[in-house]
Amino acid sequence: MPDWALALGAISLAAALVVASLAARRVARTRTRVGEPSRTTGPGEPPGAAASSPGGTATDAASPAVRSRPVSADAHPPDEARPALPDAPPSPAGLPNVVVPEGEPEAVDKPMSGEVHLDVELDTALDAGEDEPSGPVARILVTAFGSTDPGRRRQHNEDAMASIANEVFVIADGMGGYAAGEVASQMAIDVMTAAFETQHFGTLEPSLPRRGAELVGAIKLANRAIHEQARSNEAQAGMGTTVVAARFSRGRQRVYIAHVGDSRCYRLRDGIMTQLTTDHTLASLGITGPASHRLVRALGVHPEVDVDLRIDTALDGDVYLLCSDGLSKMVPERVIADVVQNAADLQAAVTELIRRANDAGGRDNVSVILVRVDDVATGQRGSTGSDPGPFPTRAG
Repeated sequence: MPDWALALGAISLAAALVVASLAARRVARTRTRVGEPSRTTGPGEPPGAAASSPGGTATDAASPAVRSRPVSADAHPPDEARPALPDAPPSPAGLPNVVVPEGEPEAVDKPMSGEVHLDVELDTALDAGEDEPSGPVARILVTAFGSTDPGRRRQHNEDAMASIANEVFVIADGMGGYAAGEVASQMAIDVMTAAFETQHFGTLEPSLPRRGAELVGAIKLANRAIHEQARSNEAQAGMGTTVVAARFSRGRQRVYIAHVGDSRCYRLRDGIMTQLTTDHTLASLGITGPASHRLVRALGVHPEVDVDLRIDTALDGDVYLLCSDGLSKMVPERVIADVVQNAADLQAAVTELIRRANDAGGRDNVSVILVRVDDVATGQRGSTGSDPGPFPTRAG
């Protein structure tokens, strides 16, 4: 064979080896990004040993993930009652839906259990694997006031509410069209209060931050208790309730907002009011028309329930508003914001909001809780000046 042929063969072999080496490196890098941690081994280390940063920690630990399902919101018609759907399909016993504050990594669509969910990688501040230790001192102060009223047309108040250790605030709205709605809403309050007092929340979802997981767990315990009570008592068969709850973490400056149904949570910041929850109604499924306000999710209707969880960052001067639909369907949001901004204090604002709802017709029970956040550094308390103590659980 001529010398030039031998040389050409050697060059071709060398080129093939280079291409193969580059391809192997590309596969390894891809594996490191999207698969299980695949770290480079140091000299003398066996294959698969993890390299460490100078501080001694692994350089690429896997990030926890949570799932979320977005739906659209739609207000209830102000002139119709809001019955729940007795034949609504059972909610899958999956992970709670989670919304993280603005600025977190973008979510990626991923189908699961026949429904579309979102996988969201949380940053260190929301690391679900940590116990969320708070700072040595509080970063925010929380002051709240709440009240509930039967309205002008209902003989009974099926709303119930609670302040738990001035940290967790809850409103439950027993649903019209269901038997013993007032029993269901009070059971939700009682079970959730007991969960926080005993620190028993059932099985916690490990992918959620602890405080959020405990809030979701308390709601799930309430759902099971209501469902079991309805099954054991024929007179209460089919009863149910909505729930909205906000848990404030003073040391972390976080608010964990969980809800089921159409009771809402708003945030008023710098004159702008934002709805932080999404109504679980037929409208959220894209259905329009007279029945679009009907509920598709509530506590007690099925053995398991999906709970939406939002994690918000509380800033100095923020005011969070929790309410039943007796307020949101009777008073426009711009009027609600104006009342809260211009009232002398939280108690005056709550009283005025309830008056406005009743003056507009008072077609349903109305419950309102306002929570003001102040930065510890400002040395201020909320506008009421002190902790108002336990809320009335029911009125009328």
